[in-house]
Order: sequence, then C-alpha cells, then structure tokens
Amino acid sequence: MVGWSNSNDSWRWLGDHSRVYSVKSVRKKLMEDRVGVGCNVVRWSRWAPIKCNIFAWRAVLNRLPTSEMLIKRNINVESTLCLLCGSGEDTIDHILSGCLVSSLVWQQISVWCRIPQIFAFSSKDIMEIHSSMDLGKREKEILHGIIIIGSWRIWKARNLKLFEEIEVKIEDIMRDIKALGFLWLKNRSKIGDLVWDNWCRNALM
Repeated sequence: MVGWSNSNDSWRWLGDHSRVYSVKSVRKKLMEDRVGVGCNVVRWSRWAPIKCNIFAWRAVLNRLPTSEMLIKRNINVESTLCLLCGSGEDTIDHILSGCLVSSLVWQQISVWCRIPQIFAFSSKDIMEIHSSMDLGKREKEILHGIIIIGSWRIWKARNLKLFEEIEVKIEDIMRDIKALGFLWLKNRSKIGDLVWDNWCRNALM
C-alpha cells in the first residue's frame, strides 16, 4: 500500500530501532556483525587445502549460508529443517554436531582413528576436538585435518542434497574423507611414506 503525505522526503537509518543515524549506531552495528571474530580463532590445518580451512573458519564464525543465516538477511527459504536429517534446524552447529548424519560420520571416524567417541555441541567444539585427545603432536595434526575435511564433506553433502537432490549416504562421505585425506596428507605434508592399506586401517598409525 502506498501512502502520500505533505511532509518532505527524508532518509531513515535502519541500523537502529530509533531510525536516527548516528556514528554511535553505526559503530554498534559494525561491532554486532563482528561478534566472535576475535574470540573464535580457528587454527588451520597445515596439510588440508585452503578451501577446507576457510570453510572451518567460516563455520566457527557462523558465516555460512544456512537457512538460519539466510532468514537473518531477509531471504525467503522454503524450509528451515536440516537437509541431512530433516529433524533439526538448518544451523551450522546442528549440521556439524547435532545431526544424525554428522553423528554417524564422527562415530565412524572415531572407530577408524581408534580414538574415544567424538562428542560435540557446536562447530567450535568439533574444530577443537583434536586438542583434547591424548595423542602425540603428529597424530593431533593428522586428526585435526581429518576433522576439518570431514566437516567440509558433511557440508558438501548438505549442498548436494539441496541443489542436486542427491541422497546422503554415510559410506560415500566416509569414502571421500579417507580418499581425499590420504591424497592431501601424502602430497601436502612431510609424511610422504604414507601407505594406503595402513591409512585405511588406522589414520593415526
């Protein structure tokens, strides 16, 4: 509905509830958008590709286009349900730590790496899980990369379901994690003598 009035045209600032523009309100808005940048620093994996490290960084900062974030930007979405399990909200914390699919992936990674069962409540917990394990420096570095690659592959499965309607299969996700992990670790680290059969039995050997 369009209304007419005799008042003069004016600009309104939408960054503050008062609709009044001020340097203070701009600064407040900028600080709100930067929440977490200083306190949620992600340590990058030295051997995982940049695309996977950037994904991990954006996940911890909650800067990925989930339904939750699209709605905050006033973008209409058909559903807010998780595309992987259909039972939770499509947030990055749910996708990486609360979803049935991701839980099964972390369970299989735990068995594969012969470490205690991975439990997490947020994407930040997932990215830091390696530091809480009773492992040597080399094993922690390998596990860190595997976790980042696993998270990136789970996100990729979610996007394949959304854009190409490809059904999610745990075995496909795990196959890619193992294959890509082996390829990248062997060629992007100093562990050049990595053997496929040993890797498949236990990635942290």
